[in-house]
This record gives sequence, C-alpha cells and structure tokens, in this order.
Amino acid sequence: MTPVDRAVFVAAYSRLVADVWADPVKERALEEDPRAFLAGYGLHLPEDVQVRVVRDVADADPDLEVQVESWERAESAGAFALFVPSLLPVAQAELAEDELDSVVAGLDSSCACCCPCCCT
Repeated sequence: MTPVDRAVFVAAYSRLVADVWADPVKERALEEDPRAFLAGYGLHLPEDVQVRVVRDVADADPDLEVQVESWERAESAGAFALFVPSLLPVAQAELAEDELDSVVAGLDSSCACCCPCCCT
C-alpha cells in the first residue's frame, strides 16, 4: 500500500467510525450491509471478500495499524475484519481504580498541585 493509499484508507476509516458513533441510523446501516457501508466511504472490496464487523473489541484492542493491515490483506485472505468499537454510554462506563486516581477534575493529577500550566 502506498503512503497515499494508506492516508486515504485511514481518513475514510476514521470518518466511518466517527459517523457510526455519532449516528444510530449509520450504526444500523453498518450492521445491515457492511459492504455497502464501506463503499459509501470510498472503501470498495471485491464481492468474494467476506466482510465481518467487530464491535466488541474489549479483548482484541485493535489499533489503527491492525485495521490497515487487515485492509491490505483482505483481497488475498478473502476476508476483512472491520473494527468499529462500540461506545459505552458515559453513565455505564467504569474507570479502574488507578484511572480514577490519575484524574482530578479532568486534569492529570501530576499537574493539579498548582495553578494550571496555561496560567504561568
């Protein structure tokens, strides 16, 4: 994949994920016809490539490089795993104890002992 092709894929994939997170209609469209949904973002796959949408990525923890590699191999592998993590509503999300300890009013606690850095 050329750097330009990679940049095009990353931009399209990023828009796709953001749109799914922001719009329940788009989220349903993704589930109903992932191939057509991808095509709507300029991401076209041959008909013989199976598209699998992965929403629950709690254990997989895919990063952007994993998604790029999956796209690159899709045609030769005959399958493409599209990772679109589900968003937990804020009220249901839980932070681990160490995450809570590191947050003070939305700031990193290492910087909360004095006036904000932007004031100095």
